[in-house]
Amino acid sequence: MVVFKYIAFIWACFGLALASNGAWAQKFSEIDKTPQIGWNSWNKFGCNINEQLIRKTADAMIDQGLKDAGYQYLNIDDCWQGERDAAGNIQPNADRFPSGIKALADYVHSKGLKLGIYSDAGNKTCGGYPGSRGHEYQDALRFASWGIDYLKYD
Repeated sequence: MVVFKYIAFIWACFGLALASNGAWAQKFSEIDKTPQIGWNSWNKFGCNINEQLIRKTADAMIDQGLKDAGYQYLNIDDCWQGERDAAGNIQPNADRFPSGIKALADYVHSKGLKLGIYSDAGNKTCGGYPGSRGHEYQDALRFASWGIDYLKYD
């Protein structure tokens, strides 16, 4: 009987928490006020992506009025990855992205757009590149340091 009363007390407290103002307020109150409209590299280019293509796409999104129509995101899908360095940090493919992802994010941001990137919960991505398994937190910090605004995570 004591256990039952304890459970009832917990549920009552939970109910009061739900009823109070701001109990479920999110830290990021602006998330999802508008749809995440954007362009993703995969359907058109698959693994045939590089820094030049992403820069040209950002320019085209502006020139063709997509930003004005509500498109915000330019998302780099699979195959941007290189290897991990000795500390386990994910590196971009140096041949495809010679300036690095931070410089690319800065360019995309200069156009008033947001940059997204892809990763995978496994050891390898669908394309066979390094995934985030065992490096989830490390990769999240890395993406943030590059200025990534959106993560597509398989």
